[in-house]
Amino acid sequence: MPLNAWNATADINAVINFVNQQASGGAPIAPESFYSLQLLDTIRLDAEHYVYYKQADVMPIQNKADKLILRRWAALQAHTVPLTEGVPPVSDKGSVKKYEMDAYQYGRYMEFTDKVDFKVVDPVVAHYTKEYSLVAMETLDLLARDALMTVAQKYYASAGDTPVTAATGLTTDSIPKMNELRKIILCMKKALIKPRSNGKYLVIGTPEFYFDLFSDPLVQAWMTINQSTGNMYDKVSQPLPDMFDMSFIETMAAPVSGEFYDGQGALQMRTIDGDTLGTVAGATGYVDADSAYVNDPTTGLPASYIPNRKEWNLGDASEFKMHHILILGKEALVRTGLSGQDSAKMYVKPLGSAGVLDPIDQRQSIGFKINSVGFGSTRPEAVWDYVCVPTMANI
Repeated sequence: MPLNAWNATADINAVINFVNQQASGGAPIAPESFYSLQLLDTIRLDAEHYVYYKQADVMPIQNKADKLILRRWAALQAHTVPLTEGVPPVSDKGSVKKYEMDAYQYGRYMEFTDKVDFKVVDPVVAHYTKEYSLVAMETLDLLARDALMTVAQKYYASAGDTPVTAATGLTTDSIPKMNELRKIILCMKKALIKPRSNGKYLVIGTPEFYFDLFSDPLVQAWMTINQSTGNMYDKVSQPLPDMFDMSFIETMAAPVSGEFYDGQGALQMRTIDGDTLGTVAGATGYVDADSAYVNDPTTGLPASYIPNRKEWNLGDASEFKMHHILILGKEALVRTGLSGQDSAKMYVKPLGSAGVLDPIDQRQSIGFKINSVGFGSTRPEAVWDYVCVPTMANI
């Protein structure tokens, strides 16, 4: 995020100078309109960085209800029992499974003093408006990712030739393997789960994951036989070409962490100390942070608020990073919310807008809000979490 934000500063200032020059020439531009348009434009331009949010099928809440209610009807089964003359068969009976999904509000805001001028397009406000545009999209993407991770079935990469059944069994030998992805696809096919789109199941992985998968023996053999794998070297559109009924997407937003839940549902942290792998018990290692703010590394002052923030006390050990690669079939993710209320809206509050709470015009703010959005799955068996340890994950 810092690289993305600082890279955009020069462009923002250039646009602001042009806008203010236009305004001084008799063609004023309302700052609130500029900030709102910038929010929408930035989300559109940076949307390719957030891939989970895009996988959701949109199903709005009906008639302004407080939640989305979906029903899945069970299929009727064929039978080959001949009828008895004059005796009617037993009546079939229908069955249904109900899914309920709630929608919630999300938003953030930032206050400014009266030194920031809201009557023109100010560089400080414009910079943080772009930041909030990224935060708004990231919020939606994290909600979608968390919804998928909540229902995902786990498949742990084998440690060499040794099968692994829990996060504690993962080692540096648990590298990604194409044949294990094929096994996951086979499980979905046997469960009658249809492909995500275009006849392909979707694999969402990290750059480190594809770094290893590129040299997998099955992928190398496919490259040799197929003879049309130029995009694997040129990275034209995706990290790997479609193969074995799978389509591949690369993202930097995939879950990469040493956290896992044990058999009793307690949160644990997988660690590495030299060459020794171990865990830190949740009761002693997961503690409340000193502040709910993330401090700026340069000034040491609070920079970003995170409610109920906790941190791990790992001592001399470091986090053993495990990558979570999501494999999706059809109906894996649903997005709901009140119609027209599920996108981000920018808010600009000038000096004095707080009334008696700002009696001498000292406070103003910007922020965004998503009025109604929620994510869930109507086919949990269409979501798999392939947990692996790429060779470049812990260097």
